[in-house]
Formats: sequence, structure tokens, C-alpha cells
Amino acid sequence: MRFYVSPDSIFPEKNLIKIKDKAELHHIRDVMRLQKGAIINVFDGKCREFLGAIEEINKDLIIIKILDINSVVGEGFKPSPTITLYQAIPKKSKMDLIVEKTIELGVDHIVPIITERTVPKIRDFSQKKERWLRIAVAASKQCGRIRLAGISDIMNFNKALIEAKAKDLVIFATLDEISEPLKAILKGSMPKKIAVFIGPEGDFSPKEVSMARDIGYSMCSLGRLVLKSDTAAIYILSCLSYELQ
Repeated sequence: MRFYVSPDSIFPEKNLIKIKDKAELHHIRDVMRLQKGAIINVFDGKCREFLGAIEEINKDLIIIKILDINSVVGEGFKPSPTITLYQAIPKKSKMDLIVEKTIELGVDHIVPIITERTVPKIRDFSQKKERWLRIAVAASKQCGRIRLAGISDIMNFNKALIEAKAKDLVIFATLDEISEPLKAILKGSMPKKIAVFIGPEGDFSPKEVSMARDIGYSMCSLGRLVLKSDTAAIYILSCLSYELQ
């Protein structure tokens, strides 16, 4: 059983971990019904994992005694290059699925972007981001990661294009006819920092495709079939995980 605790609640010098987060308290005490003496794993999202035993369970606090520390466990679950996903915000709750599955597949950072064809109008992004961060923690717990993926504030397409210039390789998924398969783009390449752009349903606009091409980004075809935005994100992260490990 794995649980997430923020680094400021972990005290290795005292061999103690204090769990105060309401969601984790509820999970340990009310869902899993763990008792004093139970052995659990705790990770801090910063590449440290702890083996511990529950020493005390209270209404607002659980105290864990640290038995062992491992700073590298779980890194085999992520590709060695860092991957940033620039994802056009899809309709309804599809972004929830994208966050969950791409994190399980090794993405390091997710940037929600607004494009010309983006449909949803986000009025309260803080609530959306809080929800996506909760999903990120749950996905990391489930798949064995010990480094949490970051989720940025919403960014417009033009700013995202400029920011991505800092990456070694930028993969721009598009239905445009002048594009090439991902395998061809990766052939002979050893990038350390990768950016992936996934558009909304209906693809990026011709103007946006032209802007990305003019910068020199790699126009990427995802095959003969037309994929939905959420499927495309999961597909390309799956391919990257396979090709780069």
C-alpha cells in the first residue's frame, strides 16, 4: 500500500512522518482500516520512498515511524527523457483521463493549452487544477512513481509554442498531410527533453500548424485513423514509452 505525503511532513532526522492530509487520513483510517503497527510505503513526490509502521492514529493525524528509506525506487516506470505534454483542453471530463493515463505512462509535466478550436470555457481554473493534481497523486500512487508530475496553469497556444523551444525535440501531432510517423521522427534521436503537442477534437487550425512548422517542430502523424484528443495523448505517450526505454 502506497500513500503520498508532502516533503514538509517528513522528518528523516526524527524517523517520523506526520500524515495530515484529509484525503490520505480518510484512505488509511476509513477505507483501508489500517491499525497501529501496519506496514506501509510513503513517497514524497521528490524521488524518496519510505517504508514505515503506523505508530499512532488520531482524528486529524497519523504518525508513521520510518523503517527504511529508498531514493530511487520506482524510476524504472518512467522514460529516461523528460516529457512535457502540451494538451489542448478537451470537452467534458476527458482531461481527467488524459492526466491519469499519461502520468501512468511517464509524462513529467502537463500544460493545458487554449487553441483556436478549443471548445470549453474555463471559468474557475483553480478548481480544475486542484482536481487534476489529486488525480496526478492517485495515478502516481497506483503506478509506482515517486516523482510527481507537474501541472501548469492554462497557457495560450502562442506562448506554449515559444516555451517549447527550450526542448530538444518537439513532436507536433496533426492530421496535416505533410507529417511523418513518430518512429521516423525518433530514429537516431537521443533527446533529453521532449515536448508533445496534442490538439483539440478537429485538430489544430491550419494557421497553428503553419506556425509550428515554421519554427521547425516535427509534424507527426498518428496513423491512418483519426483519433480523439484523449486517445491521441495516450497513444503517443505509449509509443514514446516503448521507443525510448
